[in-house]
Amino acid sequence: MRPRLCYRAPVAKPKVVKQAKARSVPRAAKPQPKTKTKVKAQPKTKAKTKAQPKTKAQPQAKAKAPAAAATPAASAAPPSSAPAVEALGPHDELPAPRDIPRLTRYGERFGPYKIDTRMLPQQLPIGSTALALFDPADPRSWRVLERPVISGGNSRLMLSVARSDDRQRAAALLVYVGHTQISRWTVASHRDPQPPRAADALPRCPVTSGWLAVVDAGDGASPGALDVPAPAGVTPVELSLPDGRRAIAVPCGKGAYAAYWAVDPADKAVCLVVDFDAFTQKEWKARPA
Repeated sequence: MRPRLCYRAPVAKPKVVKQAKARSVPRAAKPQPKTKTKVKAQPKTKAKTKAQPKTKAQPQAKAKAPAAAATPAASAAPPSSAPAVEALGPHDELPAPRDIPRLTRYGERFGPYKIDTRMLPQQLPIGSTALALFDPADPRSWRVLERPVISGGNSRLMLSVARSDDRQRAAALLVYVGHTQISRWTVASHRDPQPPRAADALPRCPVTSGWLAVVDAGDGASPGALDVPAPAGVTPVELSLPDGRRAIAVPCGKGAYAAYWAVDPADKAVCLVVDFDAFTQKEWKARPA
């Protein structure tokens, strides 16, 4: 009998120990799912940290852009011919503040006035690369236009006349220096004065005798005072200069007049239009019904 009692005593003790361990294991396993949920939330924060390098990469792209922009400027600086081209180019020309093509269209109405276009029998010979505007009776009015033109030919001329029931006067003078398509209109700037910076400070040619003439600029020097007849109607006259050049003068009345260039897509002059301010601002805004 003694061997049996000794055998039961050690068997009961391990069973109690095993049950305690089995109960303690599930209790310790319960907090583990909570830690797992926290671990799942961490990838969200990691995704945010991954998005941050993208924002850091953007300043690097911006830093490279100025370096690329600086290289063309450095390459454009060495040529010595660039400033001369800019001086004669349209870079300082303002867009035309008015709808200048209206002055060139037959039948266009400005209030009580109607545009009548007339091709002139005279042609303007151009031997240099520039045109000039001036009052034939006033040498101080000499203005050489900055934009170059093609030389070596005769340019056609057209006069736009503003007509009403009882009156007519010159509205614009057109000098054709090209045959390409017009893409835009700009203000014709002068060589000597500073280029215009605002539409209310346009370069103008002053006229006190009632005549405005256009001529090949030649060497750029004024021809001096010329004899002109008394203005009569809207009939232009041809004037001979002392050096053999020929100018075309139009009776336009006293005032100060601006000129405009029609420019083609290749940035070349197509036509010069001298606006004689025949219409008021109210007549410019008036449109036919």
